[in-house]
Amino acid sequence: MTSGVVRRVNGPVVEVELNGLAMADLIEVGRHDLPAEVVALRGDHATAQAYEYTGALAPGDPARSLGRPLSVRLGPGLTGQVFDGLLRPLGGAGTWLDLDSGRSSRARTWTFEPRAESGQELATGALLGEITDAGPVAHRVLVPPGVAGGVQNIRGAGPCGQDEPIATVGGVDVPLFAWWPVRRPRPYRDRLRAAAPLITGQRVLDALYPVVLGGTAAVPGGFGTGKTVLLQQIAKWCRADVIVYVGCGERGNELADVITEFAELSDPRTGGRLTDRTVIIANTSNMPIMAREASIYAGATVAEYYRDMGHDVVVIADSTSRWAEALREFASRTGALPAEEGYPAGLGSALAAFYERAGQVTTLSGWRGSVTIVGAVSPPGGDMTEPVTAHTQRFVRTLWTLDRELAYARHYPAVGWTGSYCRDVSPVGAWYAGNGDPGWAPRRARVIAVLAEADRLASLAELIGVTALPGHERMTLLGGRLLREAVLQQSSLSDVDSFSAPERTAALADAVLGVIDRAQELVAAGVAPQAIEEVDVSALVRAREAPGVDEGAAAVRAALEALA
Repeated sequence: MTSGVVRRVNGPVVEVELNGLAMADLIEVGRHDLPAEVVALRGDHATAQAYEYTGALAPGDPARSLGRPLSVRLGPGLTGQVFDGLLRPLGGAGTWLDLDSGRSSRARTWTFEPRAESGQELATGALLGEITDAGPVAHRVLVPPGVAGGVQNIRGAGPCGQDEPIATVGGVDVPLFAWWPVRRPRPYRDRLRAAAPLITGQRVLDALYPVVLGGTAAVPGGFGTGKTVLLQQIAKWCRADVIVYVGCGERGNELADVITEFAELSDPRTGGRLTDRTVIIANTSNMPIMAREASIYAGATVAEYYRDMGHDVVVIADSTSRWAEALREFASRTGALPAEEGYPAGLGSALAAFYERAGQVTTLSGWRGSVTIVGAVSPPGGDMTEPVTAHTQRFVRTLWTLDRELAYARHYPAVGWTGSYCRDVSPVGAWYAGNGDPGWAPRRARVIAVLAEADRLASLAELIGVTALPGHERMTLLGGRLLREAVLQQSSLSDVDSFSAPERTAALADAVLGVIDRAQELVAAGVAPQAIEEVDVSALVRAREAPGVDEGAAAVRAALEALA
């Protein structure tokens, strides 16, 4: 370590005089050893961003270098806990953040089960053993990146302390816990072409705008449009092994509600608590802004750690807008040249670097693992052209735009079909075709076409009236309403409807499309459009909350047949 002094303090910006520093080095400043990261160098003078409140820091206070970049401590016990933006446990920070303080990874031993033998030659990333009491997610202990060779002195089965080495591989001690720089992606063997969808259980997402395993998605929406509820539903129901939920700059009471609800939710996969396979990084708006900036990188690093064990991991960042605001505030204090709306010129590059850490890979161990990133965007005033939203749309493969009018009409999820998109429709359609649903792609295309045409006709009907439209166009309007109410709308509070399996989603969509086809046939055969519009379709709408969808669809078809 090298020592120096603090020369100037301006909020989270600290200027120090310290020799031997490099960019991104971690230093400690002040009498309380506040962590800070070097962001600029001028000879023996450095500018650092502090990750704690600097109110008690003053010129002349000591500063020292730790000789390493900002890193987080990785090991068993991450799931089921709440951390701050630097991945420090918050279990003892107060009862409102105390999910289960007795599970602190630093205060217990772990049960190790070896999977390798002394004298065995192992490559980088090979399996050394497993921790059998780390929760429902299999925790595998691997040979660290950059280490390979013969195994020496591997531990036997039994308890292991956090600071005790598991084995010696190639002359290097392998610890149970290890540090990893948050801004450095963890290595892998190959990057795979993603095709399998991440099943979320939300019909509008799975049927129209899927995100692939290892893909990226963004959820832009104004205040009150349901971003947090949608993200919670994805966290609860998506078919992933581990959830990393990053509460980045959100209000403290809102994040407290999220943590409380996660602690109370049962996991539909395991029957236990949902938090047992969830890592929560809580960095609220009243916490230091630069810890907010580091939190999404900490979340990505934790996700890659579990990905390397062969798991599918979903990172939910709520929200990247607050993270970008931290970048803007720091840039203004350092005098950086501002770009659009005061954001730093490197905003686009920073967003790209974050979303690039998603992907489906072959790990160093030869397993398949993935990191899927879903980022919420909170545009001020719902302005979708502001810089964070605009840059995000350039880098994500799927966009779920939340529509204010749908939200205010109590249509959940309020994902609009006009501003949303998916760039992976072709590979996802091919995957469904090879896994028992060859009709997914044509069904999706037809649903989107009916919705788009219904929106066009609705605008026209407001000018000239519905009765002035031809019969087949009135049936298209009816079909758009049925698709919205019977398929795309979903209740997050219903035991039946909160999760919709792909088979159920396909059955609902096919039932509605079948009713639309029959209505068009009747109009073409001379049946009055008004007579068809007066048919009671409530049974079909209620089918989404019934165990089966056949009875409701059959009732509506029978009523239509009576008109023939």
